[in-house]
Amino acid sequence: METSAEVGSCASEEFDQSRRWTNKLKSTLYRKKFLYTACLLFANFMSGWINGQRGPSLLDLQLITGTDLSQGSAFFTAAATGALVGAVAGGAIYDRCNKYLSLFISMAGHGLTVAVIPLCTPYWLMIAVFLAHEFFLGIFKTGCNVELVRVWGVESKPYMQALHFLWSLGGIISPFVLEPFLAVRKNGGYNITQSPVMGTENSKYLVQDFVSASNISSNNQLQTRIIWPFLITGILTILSSLPFFIVFLFARQDKHKDITKALDGKRQGKRLSRKLLALTLGLLGIFYFFLDEVEDSSVSFLASYVVKQFKWTKVTGARITSAFWAAYAFGRLAAIFFITYVSHVKICGLFFFFLILAQLGMIFAGMYLSKVFIWITACAVGFSISISFPAMLTWIEKDFVQLSGKIMSVIFIAVGLGGMVNPQIIGHLMEVSSPLWYNYILTIESVLLFLSFLVLVWLVKNVLSKYHSSYNVTADDMEEIEVPLNDKPTLAS
Repeated sequence: METSAEVGSCASEEFDQSRRWTNKLKSTLYRKKFLYTACLLFANFMSGWINGQRGPSLLDLQLITGTDLSQGSAFFTAAATGALVGAVAGGAIYDRCNKYLSLFISMAGHGLTVAVIPLCTPYWLMIAVFLAHEFFLGIFKTGCNVELVRVWGVESKPYMQALHFLWSLGGIISPFVLEPFLAVRKNGGYNITQSPVMGTENSKYLVQDFVSASNISSNNQLQTRIIWPFLITGILTILSSLPFFIVFLFARQDKHKDITKALDGKRQGKRLSRKLLALTLGLLGIFYFFLDEVEDSSVSFLASYVVKQFKWTKVTGARITSAFWAAYAFGRLAAIFFITYVSHVKICGLFFFFLILAQLGMIFAGMYLSKVFIWITACAVGFSISISFPAMLTWIEKDFVQLSGKIMSVIFIAVGLGGMVNPQIIGHLMEVSSPLWYNYILTIESVLLFLSFLVLVWLVKNVLSKYHSSYNVTADDMEEIEVPLNDKPTLAS
């Protein structure tokens, strides 16, 4: 039981922190940081909004191009390819080119391509636009995450959670806005059912049970109006890119140098030798590979799992998916407020431990067909996995190596590979063996994720901490953030 002295100490500490934050807001430069951060948050919200539109609009895109489901799935394959290429290009562009200009061009290109998607009636053109669409997003996501860390440095933990929470919020809201514009589900005796399952931040979609557009009679052709929500979304996305262009113009003028000065936060300045950097990136790649496998597949296959194992309707499957997303978003929202007060190792380790317990709970819920328990455990999985991606980024900056565009490229490549491999394994085993393999595979991968996290903890405590302490980063090195991270720092005398 806490003593009155301890309670008073905690209250005093919270008051001091609140007072320090209020004093910072009095600074003009600090307020400019908040304004620029708001621009990053809004742009990321729009990227999440776009991501949430694509799954529910697949049928309408099939109608526009006159394709069946097999052909329509190529849209998302092209998007996955574009995202990987964009992530690779984004790392090089962010590190070598003007940061503000790259964010403006990539986000404006992302908005322009989403606006023209419903106009692409030729099949090949739709595939090409999807590839370009995700290519621009890959560049923006790489730069946006690094930019937030650059701006806030050691203070970036809550802002990173806010950035990814708004992405989730956009993905949750946009399908409801899109729904009134979708093609009519019943027309001329044709029942068109759809069970859109939104992907996670780094995933694509598992969209099932769409009727083949080629099988619909020309006399009963459905009419789609998705051009309007896509056009509005595209305009808003382009508008979200304009602040970066304005900052780019101001930053080029000597009288506005204080703007760019305000956007440089205090960073850790971590650097590694070539061999140690390769080892670190390899282990981080393995971690993010398993992270995306668990995060992506947990939500992508959830509706299919409950339909097959519990014999639920697709409507109920969509509802439990929505509950998963609500818990996922709530976890990120809550983390904004508490992430500053706990260490990365403790909070991530605790959440990963709860993730394994939740996955084991889903196995028992599936074996005994407990409807109540499957709702609880599905939400628990969503909550447990929610903070991992943004929290790990700030941990990398703090204890591993200074985050850069190239390092973000490696992370997104690992994420993309994880999202490609797992669906094939789970989908095959659920089909030929038992739906319970959904639980088995994800539980195994959750354990592997936790083990890879423990390896990273060992790396920090026993290798990187000793390496960093043996080197002295000079003031000049701290300023030259464009120097490649694989250059070996100067040995301390």
